[in-house]
Amino acid sequence: MRRFGYCRVVLATSLLWVLLDVFLLLYFSECNKCERSQERSLLPALRAVISRNQEGPGEMGRAVLIPKEEQEKMKELFKINQFNLLASDRIALNRSLPDVRLDGCKSKVYPEELPNTSVVIVFHNEAWSTLLRTLHSVIARSPPRLLAELVLVDDASEREFLKASLEDYVKKLEVPVRILRMEQRSGLIRARLRGAAAARGQVITFLDAHCECTLGWLEPLLARIKEDRKAVVCPIIDVISDDTFEYMAGSDMTYGGFNWKLNFRWYPVPPREMERRKGDRTLPVRS
Repeated sequence: MRRFGYCRVVLATSLLWVLLDVFLLLYFSECNKCERSQERSLLPALRAVISRNQEGPGEMGRAVLIPKEEQEKMKELFKINQFNLLASDRIALNRSLPDVRLDGCKSKVYPEELPNTSVVIVFHNEAWSTLLRTLHSVIARSPPRLLAELVLVDDASEREFLKASLEDYVKKLEVPVRILRMEQRSGLIRARLRGAAAARGQVITFLDAHCECTLGWLEPLLARIKEDRKAVVCPIIDVISDDTFEYMAGSDMTYGGFNWKLNFRWYPVPPREMERRKGDRTLPVRS
């Protein structure tokens, strides 16, 4: 009897361990499925970061230098768009850029509820790499909730890659992108007006077709407009070298304007604005 009772205890204990093993197996199997699902959703972003060489041409806004044996080719390509196309084509479309903001700007907190924006970009025979780098920088460095759409206005481009190939490419982007085609060359302002008329966002933002946005570019603009819906705002305009594509920080102590001959010039911020801001360089400069 003692042996029989001992056998029952062993069997019961074994059965308990078997049931526990089955439970754990099912539990962790479900967890793995969840983890794999999450991993799959992250894979595209992870691949984009891992596959790009962080030391590659132009990364972190560094200059791209063309070797002597390719100088003639560089000069020929320069004539197409009046910038170093050979250098541009060697830079990743989603290249990394330094955070050039003032420390005070980095720590500034903006309202959670901000108006969204339609970004209107006009192009005419723009280079493939510079146009797409513009789009990727806007998408990558704009909070999704604030980016309603991208509106591209083609001012009668003649290059084939800006037609069907571009339309196929933008369909794969993470935000809605529309391409409007001008029937004839109309100029920057008419093309922008066409884009503005079609925009669906609460705010309209105009960008050039060969620019790059850095971290935190959008929030301060929209925050200022939320304070005053009549405000027309402009960020600090940095510089991208047309020769090396080096990204160089602009100065918050200057702003753009026109002289009486309607020539664009950079002017120093007047002393009255420095006094009004009381040394706080994160405050907007009035025009």
